[in-house]
Order: sequence, then structure tokens, then C-alpha cells
Amino acid sequence: MKITAVIAEYNPFHNGHLKHLKKAKKDTGADILVVIMSGSFTQHGDICVEDKFTRAQWAIQAGADLVLELPTVYSLSSAKGFAEGALKTLSLLGDYTLSFGTEEEEIEELRLATEFLSSESNDVSRSIKGFLSEGYSLAKSRTMAVSMTRPDIANMLEHPNNILAVEYMKAGAKYPGVTYYSIPRKPDDGKKILSSSKVRDLIKEGKPYSSFVPEFVTIEKPTDLKKYSIASSFQLKNLTKDQLADMANITEGFENKISKTDFNSLEDFMELTSRRHTKSLLKRIAASVTCGVTKELVDLAKEEKPYTTVLAIKNSKKKVLLPLLSQADGYFYFKASDCPDDSPVKKLIDLDTKAYKIQKFCQNQ
Repeated sequence: MKITAVIAEYNPFHNGHLKHLKKAKKDTGADILVVIMSGSFTQHGDICVEDKFTRAQWAIQAGADLVLELPTVYSLSSAKGFAEGALKTLSLLGDYTLSFGTEEEEIEELRLATEFLSSESNDVSRSIKGFLSEGYSLAKSRTMAVSMTRPDIANMLEHPNNILAVEYMKAGAKYPGVTYYSIPRKPDDGKKILSSSKVRDLIKEGKPYSSFVPEFVTIEKPTDLKKYSIASSFQLKNLTKDQLADMANITEGFENKISKTDFNSLEDFMELTSRRHTKSLLKRIAASVTCGVTKELVDLAKEEKPYTTVLAIKNSKKKVLLPLLSQADGYFYFKASDCPDDSPVKKLIDLDTKAYKIQKFCQNQ
């Protein structure tokens, strides 16, 4: 049985996603198409526009056979942590092909970039530390350091999908049963394909967006960002400095700056953006604090075996998929309530449930 997997967020699902799923399944000759999807928050720290179960059903309608949840501790991580968490969770499948979209047309170029970054030289490491000391983010520091010796690779890493692809392949080095299939993303000039962020902008502005999403994608009550702003800013202000220091994504004493800053909304909090603390990082910090993603939970996820929950499954494939997953070396649950109280990953499953409840609270109007 040939399995192809896709790592996604679908916030929301659009025509480009539909095209990718169909091409990935056809080109790889997959018998089973699996999607592992961020639950209630994205890697950029955004609360999702629609709940995870609805978004998972969109993927099933688009041709996926199984949708698994990417745990919250991983979805609210850097590109590196996001990729490592996704590949670890997908290891429950055994051998499979991972398909992803990239700006780079040649996967061999991505492999070379992966090899170069995996064997980072002392000179590059020193340059990274130097740029970090100047206040740049880790991602920007790495790109600038690499540009000094391999400008071709640095140029490649200017594109977000290439960055994720390289991180996927770096993380996949631990799992020899994984092969890769990239699908180059080609310009559409906004005729039928818009990015998820641009579709969200249309939804936020109350403008028509149906031309850019499949007909089965409808969002009647998108998540209320004002509600989320109130909830997240309250949590950020309510925690003590020591409590903030325990939260994921908060490092280098940034809890001190948060505690000393007077802000009344998430928008005010975002004014703390700097070269080191990018907009995406600040949004991940806000989401981590709101959901209660602690460093302890992140460490627990790293130490434990992989775990996940089913968000959606095609009825015709249940007999094939459920036995496969039940034999996997990890924790697999058909629904969150299946996780027993004495499970080593109970706290992590509860975190996913809490994130879902926050998203639904902000969506209910």
C-alpha cells in the first residue's frame, strides 16, 4: 500500500490546495492520501478562521483519505520545530512519500541546500552568532550567514515554502522510509489562486472570495479576531514575569519586556516587533500564552513517542487505515476523549482540546 502525505494548515482551504492534493495523489500513485494539519493555530501564530474539524472535512472532500492533527506544541513552533514535529507524527505511518509545494522547481537543488545546512560549517555558525548578536532573528541570521559563502542557497531560502521544504528534509533524515515529491508553485496572477492570507483578507473585508476556493468551502462565521485579541491580551497581561518565562517561544528574558509594556490589545502587543522578535514570533508567543503552551509541554512532546488524533477519515478507507495506525509505535486516538487519564501524552492531548475550545469561543457569535 503506497501512502502519500501532505503537511498543511488550510486556513482556509483554497484552489491551490485542491490542485496540490490532486497532483500529489496522481503523480505519486498513492493508494492512500494522508494530510497532517495544524489544529486551531498556525505556524505563524494565527488563530484559524474555521475550526479544525470543518477544515479537515474540506480536505476529505478534496480527495484526502485521512486527516490527522498536528499537535499544538508543534504547530506553534519555528519552521524547524514545525517540521520536526510533523515528521515525527507522520512516522506513525511507516514508509511514505511526503509531497510539498515549493518555489524552487528542482528538488535536487533543495536536497543540496539541505545537505549544506545539515553540515553547517564553523564559519557559518560563527556568522550566525554574529548576526544574532546584532538583533536579527535566527532565520534571518542563517540566511545572511549562508549568503556569505553560498548566495545561491541563501536566495533559495528567501522563499517560505523552500524554507519549509528544506526543514522537512532535514527532519526526515531520522526516518529512512520517507521519500519526497515537490510540486513547484507557479504564478496564477490572482485569477483562480490566492494565498490563504489573501483569502482571509477578503473574508475580513467582507468581499467575495468564492472564486478562489472550491465550492465546498464556505465560512459563514469566521473566527472573531477582536474576541481573540481580548482573550490573548488578557492572558499576556495576567501572567507574572515568572509564569511568562515558562511559556514556549519566550526566550532571552523577553518576559521582562512583556511585563514592563503597557498594552490593551493584541495589536498593541505587536508593536514589540523587532529584528529579533518578528511579527510571526510575537503571534506565536501570544498564542502560546493564550493556550498555555509551556516549555515543559514542549519538552514532554520531544521526549515521548509520536501522538495524534484523527480529525477526519474517509469511510471507505477505515478498514485499511485503522489497523495500520493501531499498530504504530506511538499514541493514536480516534478522538481526544479516547486518550486515557494515565496516558503519558494526556496533557498534550488536553492542550489540543483547549486550543480548539479557544478557537470555537472566538468563532461563536
